[in-house]
Amino acid sequence: MARYPDDPTQELLAAVSALSYTLGRSQVHGRLTAGLDVKVERAGFAVLRTLLLETTPLRSSALAERLMVQPPHVTRQVAQLEQQGLVERTRDADDHRAQLVGLTDRGRKVARQLNQATHDRLSHTLEDFPAEDIRAAARVIARMAANSNDDA
Repeated sequence: MARYPDDPTQELLAAVSALSYTLGRSQVHGRLTAGLDVKVERAGFAVLRTLLLETTPLRSSALAERLMVQPPHVTRQVAQLEQQGLVERTRDADDHRAQLVGLTDRGRKVARQLNQATHDRLSHTLEDFPAEDIRAAARVIARMAANSNDDA
């Protein structure tokens, strides 16, 4: 029986909170990064993964927007990742005052490894779920994220 039978929003909130907590635990992140030759923080992984999904480098402001964080958070993460040789900053050809952030070859390799480890873990977690349920959950979560972003 559901904990909140009369309020599906509370039920969803409890489920999303539990999932978020589980995915964000240090032990999980430690397992995902165990095979890497570099230490990547959870926030750094979010930057790497976002850049991996892009076809071209991004301005820091666009990166912050995609991550739904304030630009100073991205600036700190980019600086750490740059020191590790995972990202590089280049001048924007259209606006020389602005910089673009992109993955280095090493950063792309690390991002792919982390992405694959995350995918494998999630696939294992979802192995007993029908594909249509996974797709339905993905649609709901994507709409939730879009709607939450509109409220910001």
